[in-house]
Amino acid sequence: MKYKYTYQGPQEKIVKIVGRHLPISRKTSSEIARFIKRRKVDQAIQWLGEVAEAKRAVPFIRRKKDVPHRKGPMSVGRFPRNASIQIKKLLEQLRTNAKEAGLKEEDLIVIHAVAQPGPVLRKYGRQRGRRKVAHFEIVATEAKPKKKDKKEEKKEDKK
Repeated sequence: MKYKYTYQGPQEKIVKIVGRHLPISRKTSSEIARFIKRRKVDQAIQWLGEVAEAKRAVPFIRRKKDVPHRKGPMSVGRFPRNASIQIKKLLEQLRTNAKEAGLKEEDLIVIHAVAQPGPVLRKYGRQRGRRKVAHFEIVATEAKPKKKDKKEEKKEDKK
């Protein structure tokens, strides 16, 4: 099965990175994808660093059975350390790719982040069992300049 994100706009303005066979849980990585979507890349990197240090919790919305409450405005959340470290590395590579493409890396916004299940890898030998992996895909684009309100335009016209 092949997954692909299609962007309806100029292709030279987007940057995409895909992490295949990452040793992370798909369930927690899908919650992280919701956590970083529509955020600036620098802010997402900073937040995932705080998650790895257990200073900021990722809010769990779908899979929240037996998940404790955390301080702050969220109801339930966890600190998925391993997944946040792997996704933080992907975001740093995405920022580097944007620099190579000639985009402003401080204006990048994550427009698409998704986690998909990877293959189930079997372990043989003394430690038998299965190991699950996930694919993670991130797409970012430059932020559009915010449009000014009509009130602000009138104030500038009067000056």
